[in-house]
Amino acid sequence: MRTVVIPTDFTNEGIQIAEAIVRDVQDEVRIIFTHLFHVADDIQDLLFSTYREKEYELVSESFWQECRMLKDSYSDKLTSIKIDFFYGNKLALLRNFLDYYETDFIAYSEQYGIPKLTKSSLDALPVLKKTGVTMINADMIRVSSLADMGSLR
Repeated sequence: MRTVVIPTDFTNEGIQIAEAIVRDVQDEVRIIFTHLFHVADDIQDLLFSTYREKEYELVSESFWQECRMLKDSYSDKLTSIKIDFFYGNKLALLRNFLDYYETDFIAYSEQYGIPKLTKSSLDALPVLKKTGVTMINADMIRVSSLADMGSLR
C-alpha cells in the first residue's frame, strides 16, 4: 500500500490531484489531505488559541462529499482518505508528521500551487520539497493520461 500526502486548500483541485494519483498508481493507496500552518511563537497565543478546532471549519461539506464520491469510485484501490493539519515551524517536525503517516509520496499541482487558507498558512511547496520525500506533480500525470487517450484513437 502507498500513502500519498496531498497539501491542499480543500477545493476541487485537491480532489483532482487525488483522482489523478489513484488512477495512475497500481497499488492500493491511502490519501492524506493536509494544510500546513505556522505556529505562533508567543506563549500567550499558544495557551489561549483554539486554532486546532477552527481549521476543520475551513473544510467545506462539498469537499467532504467529493472525498466520499472519490472513495466510492475507486473503492478497489483507495483504502482510506484522511484530513489532518500540520502545525509547526521546523523541517524536522514536518518530517516527523510525514513519517507518522508513512508517506511514500507528496502529490501537488505545480500549475495550481497550494493557496493559503489563513494568514497562518505556510508557503507549503518550498518546505515540502526540502523533506526528501518524493514529490509527484499531478499536472504531469494528467498530461500523460491525455496523451494515452489520444493514442487510443
